[in-house]
Amino acid sequence: MKHTRVLFVAFFVTFAITFCSNRPSEAQTAIYAGFSGASLNGGPTGSTYGALVGLYAQSGHYAYFGGDFRGSLLSHNGFGYYTGALGPRLALKPPLLPIRPYIEGLVGVASYNSGTHLNYHGVVGVDWTLLPHIDWRVIDYDYSGTSGPVSANIFSTGLAIRLW
Repeated sequence: MKHTRVLFVAFFVTFAITFCSNRPSEAQTAIYAGFSGASLNGGPTGSTYGALVGLYAQSGHYAYFGGDFRGSLLSHNGFGYYTGALGPRLALKPPLLPIRPYIEGLVGVASYNSGTHLNYHGVVGVDWTLLPHIDWRVIDYDYSGTSGPVSANIFSTGLAIRLW
């Protein structure tokens, strides 16, 4: 019961700061790229690695709402797992801290074994601001499931460049 009260208070304070602030919304568009390693379930190999690339756009002040489009290009031992997905994004910018935690739910396609499958992603991560428009994507965890037998737990790190 104590945890429920703490979560309720934290939600209320976040809501009040986000939606009752007199500060105008800030729009952001960023491109990002990174290195990924994945643990595969149902594939011919247990792991893959490769690139993560994407673009997101969002607006807000302490809470940013927007969308993300990302692609993963993973391969190992002749097996390739390639995805492209888009969907909503929620990022938080705590006052005075240089971090931006985010959560996303994406839908798209995955290609493997010479076939294309419906693909869905649940993503959580944290970006750390290094310079005014450059963030280090400290950790990005992506659960990537498909309509076929293969799914992946993908961990990535890289850089995000906020264009404006």
